[in-house]
Amino acid sequence: MECPYCRDEMDKGVIQSAREIFWSINEKKVFFIADVSNGDVSIAPFGWNGSKAEAYLCNNCKKVIIDF
Repeated sequence: MECPYCRDEMDKGVIQSAREIFWSINEKKVFFIADVSNGDVSIAPFGWNGSKAEAYLCNNCKKVIIDF
């Protein structure tokens, strides 16, 4: 994949966690699950082997692109 910022080639990989991976508008004190009723977006739900989502890394820009 081509980086949308610098046009360099990005490396394909995964973002992994032992818990659910989610995006939130506000930082949480305890963050175990996404609260979708408050606008949180689940990127990778928790499973028996943790959670993971395909991602692309640009070493030049230091950016990660993830589809959810």
